[in-house]
Amino acid sequence: MRILITGANGFIAREIIAKLSMSGHDIIACVHSRLLENIPHSASFKVDFTKATTADYWLKHLNNIDAVINCVGVFQTIKEKTMWNVHYEAPKALFDACSRLKIKKIIHISALGIDKVNVPYATSKLAIDEYIQSLDIASTIIRPGLVYGKGSYGGTSLFRGLCGLPFIIPLPGRAERLQQPIHLNDLTKIVETALTLPGKQLLCAVGTEKLTIKNVLIKLRNWLGFKKAYTLSIPDSLIRLVSKLGNFIPNSPMSETGIKMMSADNVATSAEENLLHDTVHFKPRSFTEGLNGMVSSVQDRWHARLYFLRPLLRLSIAFIWIFSGIVSLLPGTLPISADLLTKSHIPDSLQSWVLYLLSGMDILLGLATLFNFKLLITGFLQCVVVLIYTLLISMLLPEYWLHPFAPIAKNIPIFAAILVMMALESER
Repeated sequence: MRILITGANGFIAREIIAKLSMSGHDIIACVHSRLLENIPHSASFKVDFTKATTADYWLKHLNNIDAVINCVGVFQTIKEKTMWNVHYEAPKALFDACSRLKIKKIIHISALGIDKVNVPYATSKLAIDEYIQSLDIASTIIRPGLVYGKGSYGGTSLFRGLCGLPFIIPLPGRAERLQQPIHLNDLTKIVETALTLPGKQLLCAVGTEKLTIKNVLIKLRNWLGFKKAYTLSIPDSLIRLVSKLGNFIPNSPMSETGIKMMSADNVATSAEENLLHDTVHFKPRSFTEGLNGMVSSVQDRWHARLYFLRPLLRLSIAFIWIFSGIVSLLPGTLPISADLLTKSHIPDSLQSWVLYLLSGMDILLGLATLFNFKLLITGFLQCVVVLIYTLLISMLLPEYWLHPFAPIAKNIPIFAAILVMMALESER
């Protein structure tokens, strides 16, 4: 089959593409940004799902397409309209175009529990689920529970991060809400089976084991190979505060959306489980079986340990740039700044301009880092500035290498920290 897959760079979509490609299907990858090179596909194109909201837009991309698999989704965004465009308006336009061209099959990756929580993420996904069911076209809506696999993204990355903390595993409250995780390979098997299913289905894709969040974290920590840790219940007031901050971070699982989604049991009913098994003719493995079938590596442990250190590193680098820019302009430090410029042979008439220019540049680089703006470019510019500062001071003020507070020698670990920040920039 010739299959169009949207959200092709995503955690779930990449595995689906690999599975279907190995089965001989021809994949057309639809992405928001540059396609990752290791994804097998015969063609690809970019789409801004916040704007691709008319059926006419999609018609030109559906020539000779047999099936469409929609994997696009955003977990958290600052603008609710963006959420609705990505989850409802753009997919609606795509599915309308499929209906016009009589595409053989639509498969839509939804989410378990969206009918239980009143947040834009859930309501927008529920709305498109209902719209698909109204169309006169063969379709399968798949609502997976917590998806885990060899890699991770979103909620499972958060869980790994919590398990990677030393000595403790923080828990949201008592963490007694139930989860029913499904292995990513089982989910892709369900998707492949769904390609040949006639009519309409709504399948809750879950494993065969229901576990509390607390038990999921304990099992995951054991799988990672870390020593046993104490579980620590986090007060609801602190969780609410953190979630409000997370609202300003795109796709953050620590947002109000994530907290509310975890506040209800995220499991399927017995009838929904039986329907899944009868439809796809196999039972997805339990969480315990899934973990036992994978071997954790040093890279998995790195990822868990770095989950919270990564944003801390970026914030600390942002702080040092902003702080150095501001402190150079304070009344109490202006004489020191002027003395440094004089020793650097900057003419008195230009010192004010140079001071404000350099301080402003430091502050801008810090703000760009703080707001995660084109981090690779920002980091490259920071490296260039650090090198220039270091070389100029080494030539003009070489005695600063012997300063007891090592102001120049500290540029070496700062330079290395920026390189690490750039290396950790991508979440996928």
